[in-house]
Amino acid sequence: MSYMKQRSTWAEVSIDQVRRNISIIKDQFKDLKKQPKLCGIVKADAYGHGLKGFVRLLAENRLVDCVAVGKISELRKLMEIKLPPGFEILLLGNATAEEIEADIKGRILDPGRVIFSIYNKEQFVNINRVAVNCGAQVKAHLRVDVWNSGMGMGPDELKEFEGEMFTASNLKLTGIYSHLYTSYSEDLPVIKNELEMFKAVVDGLKPENRAGLTAHILNSALIFKFPEYAFDMVRAGSSMYGLPCGDEGKLTPLMRVCANVFDVRVVPGTVPLSYEGNDTRNRDRKIARIMFGYWDSPLLLTQKDIRISINGHLFKPADEICMDNLCIDVTGDESVKVGDTAVLMGEEDGVRLMDILNRNNIHYVHSEWMCMTATRLEKVYL
Repeated sequence: MSYMKQRSTWAEVSIDQVRRNISIIKDQFKDLKKQPKLCGIVKADAYGHGLKGFVRLLAENRLVDCVAVGKISELRKLMEIKLPPGFEILLLGNATAEEIEADIKGRILDPGRVIFSIYNKEQFVNINRVAVNCGAQVKAHLRVDVWNSGMGMGPDELKEFEGEMFTASNLKLTGIYSHLYTSYSEDLPVIKNELEMFKAVVDGLKPENRAGLTAHILNSALIFKFPEYAFDMVRAGSSMYGLPCGDEGKLTPLMRVCANVFDVRVVPGTVPLSYEGNDTRNRDRKIARIMFGYWDSPLLLTQKDIRISINGHLFKPADEICMDNLCIDVTGDESVKVGDTAVLMGEEDGVRLMDILNRNNIHYVHSEWMCMTATRLEKVYL
């Protein structure tokens, strides 16, 4: 039941479902002696759920211990909102020393709230130099890859420069992490071997360097496969949003994409409903219109088989979708009227996330694509 009759288009995000998903995630670690911290991944506009609003939701309700973004531009946006004291933001992506220096000097970034990622020794040296120039104390997590991917620092390089990196003047390493590209595969022995390799890196650090260091490698898929490798923190992206990640159906998607029907009428078959009238059936059609276009949810509206649920019935678009104009063919249904809620993705049969994925032969690994929304689509946190 929607309470958004005063809006034309919107995306509902359920706070109760966020709480439920996070509870399920945390339950994976109930048998561990030490409970890991939870980092909420909010890159890509919080997977389409609205960056600022969703981070406020997480922080104000103390649902996670910190959040992580992918780009420095996302970091800058989060500097604009008030967050609880001690609530940190981890930048998992690369940022150049020049970007960091300009943003610290320009007071765009607050070093006390931010944790940068370090990918190699050269970057470490450059960011430490920036911190000295700015008179700031900067924190960072070191990415270490257990294979030569060209992304993070290798274990041998870390061993060689460990002493230097843990005694820098203005750049303090507070964490170490990795990311496994095999995490969504079913080759569990290979995954376990890579996890063991990361564990060897962490265990191989000098005790004084390991103390106080936050180690993390589990992403959403690995949380449900190898919870015993939680270390000090886990990163929840897809799982937090209820997207499929090997959870065996335990999680629930948060988002419901809706629009209000603002016009219902019979349109002659000769009348075009879009730039290119593709309906050649030459018959009168009953058309329901909603103000919903490609820019509201680009990927949701570019699938081959689009369905819209109104009053529990499924309908298809009447023609090609135009900007802010989606015409729905409701011919033969007498129940559809102005003011009804049209659901393009939600809990209704036929428009559930898995319904959309299965109908369009999309692998669940890419399920977050369906949640991508434009900033113009208002997010309502219920």
